[in-house]
Amino acid sequence: MIQIGQLHVFLESREIRLNGEVVRIGSRAFDILELLIRAEGALVSKDDIIRGVWPSTIVQENNLQVHIAALRKALGNDRDLIRTVPGRGYCLVGALSDAAVKRGTPDLAQRLPVSASALVGREASVAQITNALGAARIVTLVGSGGIGKTRVATEVAAHVAARFADGVVFVPLASVSDPRFVADALADALADALPAALAGALGMARPAGRLTLADIVPGLAGRRMLLVLDNCEHLIDVAAQVATAVTAASAGLCVLATSREALRVAGELVHQVPPLEVPGEADSGEAIVQASAVQLFIARARAADARFPLNERTLRLTAAVCRRLDGIPLAIELAAARAAVLGVEVLADHLDDHFRILAGGFRTALPRHQTLKAMLDWSYRLLDDTERTLLRWLGVFMDGFSFDAAYHVVRGVTSEGAENDHASRGFSEAQLLDALSGLVAKSLVIRESAGAGTQTRYRLLAITRAYALQKLEDCGERKQAALAHATYFHTVFSQAPSLSSGHAPGTWFLAFRRELGNLRAALDWAFAPGGDAVVGIALAAVAVPCLFDASLIDECCERARIALDATLDPAVAPVPPETRLRLLAAYGAARVYTQGPVREVLDVWADVFTLALETESGEYQLRALWGLASTCRYGGNIRTALAFAQRFRALARRFPDLPVGVIGLRLEAIALHYAGEQEAARERLDEMLAVYAHPTHRWNVVGFRIEHGIATRATLARVLWAQGDARQALHVAQDALHAAMRYEHDIVTCYVLVEGLVPVALLTGAHDLAREGIALLETRAARTGFVIWSACCACYAASLKCAVDPQPAHLREFAAALDGLRKTGYLAPLTMLLGQYARGLRACGRHDEAAAALDEAKRHSEANGEHWFDAELRRIGTGLLRAGGTGGISSNTGGDPSAASTSASTSTSTSTSRFTSPPIRRTLKSA
Repeated sequence: MIQIGQLHVFLESREIRLNGEVVRIGSRAFDILELLIRAEGALVSKDDIIRGVWPSTIVQENNLQVHIAALRKALGNDRDLIRTVPGRGYCLVGALSDAAVKRGTPDLAQRLPVSASALVGREASVAQITNALGAARIVTLVGSGGIGKTRVATEVAAHVAARFADGVVFVPLASVSDPRFVADALADALADALPAALAGALGMARPAGRLTLADIVPGLAGRRMLLVLDNCEHLIDVAAQVATAVTAASAGLCVLATSREALRVAGELVHQVPPLEVPGEADSGEAIVQASAVQLFIARARAADARFPLNERTLRLTAAVCRRLDGIPLAIELAAARAAVLGVEVLADHLDDHFRILAGGFRTALPRHQTLKAMLDWSYRLLDDTERTLLRWLGVFMDGFSFDAAYHVVRGVTSEGAENDHASRGFSEAQLLDALSGLVAKSLVIRESAGAGTQTRYRLLAITRAYALQKLEDCGERKQAALAHATYFHTVFSQAPSLSSGHAPGTWFLAFRRELGNLRAALDWAFAPGGDAVVGIALAAVAVPCLFDASLIDECCERARIALDATLDPAVAPVPPETRLRLLAAYGAARVYTQGPVREVLDVWADVFTLALETESGEYQLRALWGLASTCRYGGNIRTALAFAQRFRALARRFPDLPVGVIGLRLEAIALHYAGEQEAARERLDEMLAVYAHPTHRWNVVGFRIEHGIATRATLARVLWAQGDARQALHVAQDALHAAMRYEHDIVTCYVLVEGLVPVALLTGAHDLAREGIALLETRAARTGFVIWSACCACYAASLKCAVDPQPAHLREFAAALDGLRKTGYLAPLTMLLGQYARGLRACGRHDEAAAALDEAKRHSEANGEHWFDAELRRIGTGLLRAGGTGGISSNTGGDPSAASTSASTSTSTSTSRFTSPPIRRTLKSA
């Protein structure tokens, strides 16, 4: 707090008070006042004020004069404290801390470390600690290096100084290397902080030898004083003795300590100084600027370069940098200094090299705070041998770890300095517990809050992890640690739910999501030069299917492809058939969404089927038939899809121990619906829903976490519409979507939208519902990499626009979207979309083009055995005839129905050959 005349100015909360009441001034006026205060009586030129307060705006000098007048009005009778230097600028005189004025002692600012800048984002911590000093006499601020403990402590000291008649004494311990000299440092601080008379009363005349705590403590009796012990971690035992002794000497004396770990003395209250707030990944604009980490970054960058740009791009990059630095103030300040010189784009691109790029802090800072590496070197040297070894090995964990994970990775490690047989055998659980506790206590490992029923987890801050990995590399342990890490997670992911595992799938997949970072780190290492491809293939086989279940489709596809490619390396021993089956099935399941139902996907499923036959795996034979049926249906080939669906049901009867017979009803019902056999489809859907129970009948294997009951209701909605019950169709589709949203699985949600709710809403004229469904589909499909469903969504959006407002621009958008859909090969919705396109063309009076679109829809339908939309196509054709069109007879047939039939026959032959290549035909025969 700063006192100017009768005003009390609080820079951290940007508040001015007069006799306890808030004085209102504008934000620009406060910015000017802060600049004048920080100049400490020196002249601040008009140009400097304008650049500091209006960095990106051109303003006239009279704007500045208006705000100066407002400040002088707030000062009242003390208005002359702001002095004008004609033609040059302004200066502020008489700004003192309130505590110093009241005591008549040396200014507190002379006895506390001077900060080069304002404190940002610590209002809550300062308030909490200030209140804590009223309830506890020893308060210790703990946190990792660079978190800002000293800065917060000095701010708190300035806030509470008025409570202590004998003032605040700041004892810097960072430069004290030997515990024997702590008493000397304390005596020096007391002598510097207190007037000569008070120093004499304390008996500060130096004895011939070294001072001891016993020499100092008696002189503190009865004093009302705040003692700030800064940087205690390397002298923790002596600091604890000092805090205990001085508080025992006087009931009015309090201790505020800063340390990487608690003092662990009676009556101590520990306050964990948190990182600054970082913006979320989805935040933009104002939401980014509100985050305190970003505010600090911008303030420091602009202090170094007033022209540092602020636009949407630099804000997004700044937010990303702050997230990657975990909101650590020192790291952010160093990053901002680099950004001011290099540009934030260069900084963001090279931030992985934390220690080289984040150097060059304030020259006035402690040497260990001028670079990140120096700061962490300081912490590392304070650890014992076992803690140092553990910290290095914990660097292999990404996004946290459990105690069990740490133990299984480090249990074979020998710690530094191991001299006995027990230590040489590696970490025991007791040793790990002690070392991990030490690292947590020293704020090098963060213990994360555990929710009800979940394991406690730990993590390293990003900069600490980078340091640990570098140390691991320096010690030649990187490969050994990475191998242990990858091997452990192979064991973890091998325990994914299966028919006999007994795990609750939902619970297990929540745990899987927590370990995604570790999975990615392990796979990246295994397939990198110097890694272990054999371990990587084995890990990918058990973990990649989980990526599909987690709707991480792009990543599933790419990780499976890398592992499959690695199996072709002659240096890699032949992999077990089960491994190859898992990888192929995951690859085929994901590839259809990212690439479309192309030949490659069909060939992958054919390979799965062939290998499953050779190994007599009923589960993978069924999965291959499911993949073949689904891929053919997505490609619009309903006849072949129905054949595979029927083969699936027949084969399922041979494996009664696999609860997939009920699911086979759904697979066949979908194909029957598209084939136009609505009664048969409805019969199978009703039969399935009558007996289906998700926990019992789900296909309980990794890579197939689809909730078939919800997906079945989406198909039922289509069948109901085809049977003429539009109202019930909408009702069922909405129920299916609500259930999918509760289930929280993107594949299920998108399937319900693509197959059920959106087409039914479009066909029944429920435009508002269709619009909501399209918006949700667009978001979910884009974020999960569902290329085919994104293309379909674009068609649905254009169809809705044409239905609501038919005009040429919307028709062009629809035509482009249809072209995009055709390129993906996802032709299942094409017939319906062509019909809707024909409606839009007819509404715009373009009858010949409407007839051509309708003709294409009919040819496609006939060629592929798709008849669910036939009645609607006839209605569209009738409407077109009434409007003066040709009713959908192909113009290139000259109106001859027989010619149209010939065209359809040709199209049928072409389409069928695409999906019945020799490998697929052999698969059908073998099945």
